[in-house]
Amino acid sequence: MSNDSLSLTGNLFEGSIPQSTHNTISFLIVLDISENNLSGSLPTNIGTLFPHWNYFNLSKNILQGRIPSSMCEIERLSILDLSSNNFSGEMPHQLTKNCTQLVYLNISRNNLFRGNIPIQLCQLSNLHIFDLSNNSFPGNIPSCLNNISSWTKTDQIQISDVEFNFTSFHPRPSTSFTTKGITYFYEGLPFSLMTGIDLSMNQLEGDIPFQIGDLGELRSLNFSNNLLTGYLPQSFKNLKSLESLDLSHNKLVGRIPYELSQLDALGAFFVAYNNLSGKIPFENHLITFGNDSYEGNPDLCGPPLERICSLEIPSQPPRDEGKSSRVLDNPVIFYSFVAMSYALGFWGVIGFLILNQNWRHKYFRAMDAYIDWLTEKLSEFCSYLKKCCFK
Repeated sequence: MSNDSLSLTGNLFEGSIPQSTHNTISFLIVLDISENNLSGSLPTNIGTLFPHWNYFNLSKNILQGRIPSSMCEIERLSILDLSSNNFSGEMPHQLTKNCTQLVYLNISRNNLFRGNIPIQLCQLSNLHIFDLSNNSFPGNIPSCLNNISSWTKTDQIQISDVEFNFTSFHPRPSTSFTTKGITYFYEGLPFSLMTGIDLSMNQLEGDIPFQIGDLGELRSLNFSNNLLTGYLPQSFKNLKSLESLDLSHNKLVGRIPYELSQLDALGAFFVAYNNLSGKIPFENHLITFGNDSYEGNPDLCGPPLERICSLEIPSQPPRDEGKSSRVLDNPVIFYSFVAMSYALGFWGVIGFLILNQNWRHKYFRAMDAYIDWLTEKLSEFCSYLKKCCFK
């Protein structure tokens, strides 16, 4: 074990984390005290106790309370794992203030968090693994996730760019991430191997932001078991590196975009138990997935399901997503727009005639001439009918 690292994982340690530490321990870079029985809350001054942390793993304990805002004072923190505890309260907005080096953030399986996912998260430009699964986060998925450059650019951060070289530590720091239904373990920094977002098992609602389609370097995306509504974004066609996509157990509607069949990297695909409809685009890469990917959608039809489509329904949605179409999808805004257009058109003509006497006289003369012409034509038509039918 290195003098800069301390691993106490997998023991039966009990009690709380002390409010003060020995000077030698305060210089730790790597601290792993996961898989114990530690309880109580984190020290409010934890950021000053361990100002040099790069790696901090407290997962699988029974810790509770809020995440101290002083955690955000650890400028070099790269890996933070607080999963499988009883933490509560809101996710600190300050987490993005100084922790700009975060590449791995895991606070899954706490269940007591409240409040929306803070949009300040989008300032973590180096983030590669983001796991908030198995909590109770409500609200919408932030639409600014495309600001995180590590998910949009092909230029990956090199290990030499990080404050410590994990190969010098024994045992090496490890991280985990679940994708394709399997939990994988990575030694050291995960961003050189994996990129992923897991927001499953929460109470998220609203549409899936079409900006998610900008995350071309993302390998795993899991939004399952939420309350999401709306359509599957056609912008997902740009997720060329995506290996796992799970949108199951939501309230999504509409058809499955044809473009998803062209994501050749997909190894796992689930849209089961939604309200999707229409013909499945069962071609190209989507022919590799079976019934379990689509079941629980009563209005889906076509292979691999046994439900035959009654009509030749095109598999591609009949509309493109975008800000303008989403705005007009709101009935209140749509009818307000119609009423405003009618009012502007009507009063644009009538108001002009009221204000301009010359044009008003021309308008009425034109209308009188049109009425006289129409009366003459109608009289001629009646005379013609009388001669032809009543001789």
